[in-house]
Amino acid sequence: MQILNIILAILLIALAIALIVFVLFQTGGRSNKLSQAISGGSPDNYTGKNKQRSKDKKLSKITTYIAIAFAVVVIAFALIMNYQHNHPASSADTTTEAVTTTTEAVTTTAETETTAAEATNAETTAEAATEA
Repeated sequence: MQILNIILAILLIALAIALIVFVLFQTGGRSNKLSQAISGGSPDNYTGKNKQRSKDKKLSKITTYIAIAFAVVVIAFALIMNYQHNHPASSADTTTEAVTTTTEAVTTTAETETTAAEATNAETTAEAATEA
């Protein structure tokens, strides 16, 4: 799950930067048209006007798609973080617990075998002492 968090965080940062850049590239809509009308900066020919509109339209669509992707990634990131908070036993924790349990079992088995060997050794020593 940690890898997924890292990937989503990087994606979130990239989308945020892209969203900022595409918003800054846009000409500004109404306020820009007003300033061009006052200063006389608008192009006079038909192709110039349509070229600017098509560029703005493309930038607006791209900005909308990036904003939607940003919102989806934020919601996914929040859901994953909430799930991890409510279920702290992730796969990494489970693996660590399994290794610890296996190590404890091996240690317990080794101690039992050592105790059994000592008991057998003590019985042999007791029999040898009795015979002597």
